[in-house]
Amino acid sequence: MAASMSPEVIASRIALAIREKVIPPGAALVQEDLARRFDVSRSPVREALRILATEGVVEMTPGGGTFVRTLDRDELDELYDLRIMIEPTIAADIVTHITRAEVDALEKRAEEMASTQEISRWMRANFEFHTRLYDAARRPRTAEILRSLLAAVQPYSHENIDQLGGRGQADEEHREMIAALRNGDDDALAALFRSHLASAKNRVGQALGGDEEESDPLAPLRGSR
Repeated sequence: MAASMSPEVIASRIALAIREKVIPPGAALVQEDLARRFDVSRSPVREALRILATEGVVEMTPGGGTFVRTLDRDELDELYDLRIMIEPTIAADIVTHITRAEVDALEKRAEEMASTQEISRWMRANFEFHTRLYDAARRPRTAEILRSLLAAVQPYSHENIDQLGGRGQADEEHREMIAALRNGDDDALAALFRSHLASAKNRVGQALGGDEEESDPLAPLRGSR
């Protein structure tokens, strides 16, 4: 077995598969299977899973195995609310510090998302788009927090992009963010962050939780009176 792959690299690859829903929420992560897949011993796999557990990506239960963390609607709402609170606060710093080369790189990612037919490629480019925005603010602690929040919600936003009609709106809002950056308009960028996240939160929340009437199997029989 190869021993060159570090636990950190293994953890990053597992995290990517979870973000892109290759490994879905609730899935079991078996150390033996992962060790074979990465061609390593179980020791770095075990350490990689501990890293992911510390980050809240997976849950490890004594004697019960390791599973991709599953979020309920309240948890997702909380994560989106935190993003809605924090992201607009860095808009001014992004506009102040971002370079022309960084804006060009963001535009390239936005164009890649708009043109690709592959959802996994869209999700990967979307993650990079937003993390590059965070880094451009030059506030590394805030960027670290926001990257963690983004990673936590991304498996659930996959359905919003793939099935719930959120992709077209997201692509348009990404283009508007680029325009705000080129215009140096931090107020417009902050407003776009809010609307972008609020619409994603609503779509994902409805898909995950629904409302009582929609989840009631007798609702179609009642009709209108």
